[in-house]
Amino acid sequence: MKKIVVLLTFLTLTAFLCIPAMAADIPFKTYVFSKKKVSKDWSPRKSFPIKENRALGLFNDRNKRYSSQTVLTIKDIPAQSSVNVKFTMIYVGSWDSGGKLADSFVVSTAGGTELLKITEFPCLLENGDDNMPINNNGLVRVGERERAYWTQPLTFTIPSSEINEGVVKVQFRGYLTGRKTEFWAMDNVELYLNQ
Repeated sequence: MKKIVVLLTFLTLTAFLCIPAMAADIPFKTYVFSKKKVSKDWSPRKSFPIKENRALGLFNDRNKRYSSQTVLTIKDIPAQSSVNVKFTMIYVGSWDSGGKLADSFVVSTAGGTELLKITEFPCLLENGDDNMPINNNGLVRVGERERAYWTQPLTFTIPSSEINEGVVKVQFRGYLTGRKTEFWAMDNVELYLNQ
Protein backbone atom coordinates (compact mmCIF):
# COMPACT_ATOMS: atom_id res chain seq x y z
CA MET A 1 0.00 0.00 0.00
CA LYS A 2 2.85 2.33 0.85
CA LYS A 3 4.40 1.68 -2.58
CA ILE A 4 1.11 2.59 -4.29
CA VAL A 5 0.88 5.89 -2.38
CA VAL A 6 4.50 6.73 -3.28
CA LEU A 7 3.88 5.81 -6.92
CA LEU A 8 0.69 7.92 -7.10
CA THR A 9 2.49 10.86 -5.50
CA PHE A 10 5.34 10.53 -7.98
CA LEU A 11 2.94 10.37 -10.95
CA THR A 12 0.98 13.38 -9.71
CA LEU A 13 4.14 15.46 -9.32
CA THR A 14 5.41 14.38 -12.73
CA ALA A 15 2.11 15.35 -14.38
CA PHE A 16 2.08 18.67 -12.49
CA LEU A 17 5.56 19.53 -13.78
CA CYS A 18 5.22 18.16 -17.34
CA ILE A 19 1.78 19.38 -18.41
CA PRO A 20 2.70 23.12 -18.47
CA ALA A 21 5.82 22.32 -20.52
CA MET A 22 3.76 20.26 -22.98
CA ALA A 23 1.13 23.03 -23.22
CA ALA A 24 3.83 25.46 -24.43
CA ASP A 25 4.33 23.20 -27.46
CA ILE A 26 0.63 23.17 -28.36
CA PRO A 27 -0.48 26.03 -30.64
CA PHE A 28 -3.06 28.51 -29.34
CA LYS A 29 -4.42 28.73 -32.91
CA THR A 30 -3.50 27.09 -36.22
CA TYR A 31 -4.35 28.12 -39.78
CA VAL A 32 -3.96 25.83 -42.79
CA PHE A 33 -5.40 27.19 -46.02
CA SER A 34 -6.66 24.03 -47.70
CA LYS A 35 -10.01 25.54 -48.80
CA LYS A 36 -10.72 28.39 -51.21
CA LYS A 37 -12.12 30.55 -48.41
CA VAL A 38 -10.25 30.82 -45.14
CA SER A 39 -10.97 31.82 -41.54
CA LYS A 40 -12.64 35.17 -40.87
CA ASP A 41 -9.56 36.03 -38.80
CA TRP A 42 -7.82 36.85 -42.11
CA SER A 43 -8.46 39.67 -44.57
CA PRO A 44 -8.56 39.05 -47.48
CA ARG A 45 -9.72 35.44 -47.26
CA LYS A 46 -8.59 34.04 -50.60
CA SER A 47 -6.35 31.02 -51.15
CA PHE A 48 -4.30 29.97 -54.18
CA PRO A 49 -3.29 26.48 -55.40
CA ILE A 50 0.41 25.72 -55.01
CA LYS A 51 1.34 22.19 -56.03
CA GLU A 52 -1.24 19.84 -54.41
CA ASN A 53 -2.03 22.30 -51.59
CA ARG A 54 -3.54 25.73 -51.21
CA ALA A 55 -1.94 28.74 -49.52
CA LEU A 56 -3.16 32.17 -48.43
CA GLY A 57 -2.40 34.46 -51.35
CA LEU A 58 -1.17 35.35 -53.92
CA PHE A 59 -0.10 38.89 -53.02
CA ASN A 60 1.68 41.64 -54.96
CA ASP A 61 1.62 45.31 -53.93
CA ARG A 62 2.33 46.53 -57.49
CA ASN A 63 -0.28 44.51 -59.39
CA LYS A 64 -3.94 45.55 -59.07
CA ARG A 65 -5.13 41.99 -59.81
CA TYR A 66 -3.78 40.88 -56.44
CA SER A 67 -4.14 42.11 -52.88
CA SER A 68 -1.12 43.95 -51.55
CA GLN A 69 -1.25 42.52 -48.03
CA THR A 70 -3.12 40.35 -45.58
CA VAL A 71 -4.15 41.17 -42.02
CA LEU A 72 -4.60 38.62 -39.25
CA THR A 73 -6.83 39.56 -36.31
CA ILE A 74 -5.91 37.53 -33.23
CA LYS A 75 -8.50 37.53 -30.44
CA ASP A 76 -8.88 36.01 -26.96
CA ILE A 77 -5.23 36.47 -25.99
CA PRO A 78 -4.84 36.13 -22.19
CA ALA A 79 -3.65 39.23 -20.33
CA GLN A 80 0.11 39.79 -20.13
CA SER A 81 0.76 37.18 -22.86
CA SER A 82 2.98 37.60 -25.87
CA VAL A 83 2.41 35.51 -29.00
CA ASN A 84 4.99 33.58 -31.03
CA VAL A 85 3.97 33.24 -34.68
CA LYS A 86 5.44 30.54 -36.94
CA PHE A 87 4.54 30.22 -40.62
CA THR A 88 5.75 29.04 -44.00
CA MET A 89 6.55 31.90 -46.35
CA ILE A 90 6.22 31.13 -50.06
CA TYR A 91 8.20 33.37 -52.43
CA VAL A 92 6.98 33.09 -56.03
CA GLY A 93 9.19 34.42 -58.81
CA SER A 94 12.46 36.29 -58.77
CA TRP A 95 12.63 38.21 -55.47
CA ASP A 96 15.70 40.46 -55.37
CA SER A 97 18.06 40.61 -52.38
CA GLY A 98 19.93 43.93 -52.17
CA GLY A 99 20.71 46.50 -54.87
CA LYS A 100 18.48 49.07 -56.59
CA LEU A 101 15.66 46.60 -57.17
CA ALA A 102 15.73 45.11 -53.65
CA ASP A 103 12.47 43.66 -52.39
CA SER A 104 11.40 43.33 -48.76
CA PHE A 105 8.83 41.51 -46.68
CA VAL A 106 7.54 43.19 -43.51
CA VAL A 107 5.28 42.05 -40.70
CA SER A 108 3.94 44.78 -38.42
CA THR A 109 1.10 45.53 -36.05
CA ALA A 110 -1.80 47.65 -37.28
CA GLY A 111 -0.24 50.45 -35.18
CA GLY A 112 2.94 50.27 -37.26
CA THR A 113 5.34 48.45 -34.93
CA GLU A 114 7.66 46.33 -37.08
CA LEU A 115 7.80 42.71 -35.91
CA LEU A 116 9.80 41.15 -38.77
CA LYS A 117 11.64 42.46 -41.82
CA ILE A 118 13.20 40.18 -44.44
CA THR A 119 15.54 41.57 -47.12
CA GLU A 120 17.46 38.42 -48.10
CA PHE A 121 15.57 35.75 -50.02
CA PRO A 122 16.25 32.16 -51.13
CA CYS A 123 15.19 32.96 -54.72
CA LEU A 124 18.20 32.12 -56.86
CA LEU A 125 18.33 32.02 -60.65
CA GLU A 126 21.12 30.78 -62.87
CA ASN A 127 22.44 33.77 -64.89
CA GLY A 128 19.37 35.77 -63.78
CA ASP A 129 17.15 33.60 -65.99
CA ASP A 130 13.60 33.00 -64.62
CA ASN A 131 13.57 29.69 -66.48
CA MET A 132 16.62 28.40 -64.57
CA PRO A 133 15.77 28.51 -60.84
CA ILE A 134 18.22 27.11 -58.28
CA ASN A 135 17.07 25.10 -55.20
CA ASN A 136 13.40 25.99 -55.68
CA ASN A 137 10.57 23.90 -54.19
CA GLY A 138 8.60 23.64 -57.43
CA LEU A 139 6.73 25.60 -60.08
CA VAL A 140 3.33 27.29 -59.91
CA ARG A 141 1.24 28.77 -62.71
CA VAL A 142 0.67 32.51 -62.31
CA GLY A 143 -1.25 33.93 -65.24
CA GLU A 144 0.15 32.47 -68.44
CA ARG A 145 3.55 31.47 -67.04
CA GLU A 146 4.89 28.95 -64.61
CA ARG A 147 7.10 30.54 -61.98
CA ALA A 148 9.50 28.97 -59.54
CA TYR A 149 8.68 29.17 -55.85
CA TRP A 150 10.74 28.79 -52.70
CA THR A 151 9.50 28.15 -49.15
CA GLN A 152 11.05 29.39 -45.93
CA PRO A 153 9.94 28.90 -42.31
CA LEU A 154 9.68 32.24 -40.50
CA THR A 155 9.06 33.15 -36.85
CA PHE A 156 8.38 36.37 -34.97
CA THR A 157 7.00 37.44 -31.59
CA ILE A 158 4.18 39.87 -30.85
CA PRO A 159 5.05 41.51 -27.50
CA SER A 160 2.30 41.82 -24.88
CA SER A 161 2.64 45.63 -25.11
CA GLU A 162 1.14 45.47 -28.64
CA ILE A 163 -1.94 43.51 -27.52
CA ASN A 164 -4.94 45.62 -26.49
CA GLU A 165 -7.75 43.98 -24.49
CA GLY A 166 -6.80 40.54 -25.79
CA VAL A 167 -6.76 41.56 -29.47
CA VAL A 168 -4.04 42.45 -31.98
CA LYS A 169 -4.07 42.99 -35.75
CA VAL A 170 -0.97 41.86 -37.63
CA GLN A 171 -0.20 43.04 -41.18
CA PHE A 172 1.88 40.93 -43.60
CA ARG A 173 3.15 42.82 -46.66
CA GLY A 174 5.70 42.36 -49.41
CA TYR A 175 7.28 45.43 -51.01
CA LEU A 176 8.07 44.20 -54.50
CA THR A 177 9.71 45.68 -57.58
CA GLY A 178 8.18 43.22 -60.06
CA ARG A 179 4.56 43.74 -61.09
CA LYS A 180 4.27 40.40 -62.94
CA THR A 181 7.35 38.49 -61.82
CA GLU A 182 7.16 38.47 -58.00
CA PHE A 183 4.41 37.27 -55.68
CA TRP A 184 4.06 35.75 -52.23
CA ALA A 185 1.78 33.49 -50.24
CA MET A 186 1.82 31.84 -46.83
CA ASP A 187 0.72 28.62 -45.15
CA ASN A 188 0.89 26.59 -41.92
CA VAL A 189 0.46 29.50 -39.51
CA GLU A 190 0.77 28.55 -35.83
CA LEU A 191 0.29 30.85 -32.85
CA TYR A 192 1.87 30.01 -29.47
CA LEU A 193 1.19 31.83 -26.20
CA ASN A 194 4.00 32.96 -23.89
CA GLN A 195 2.55 33.64 -20.47
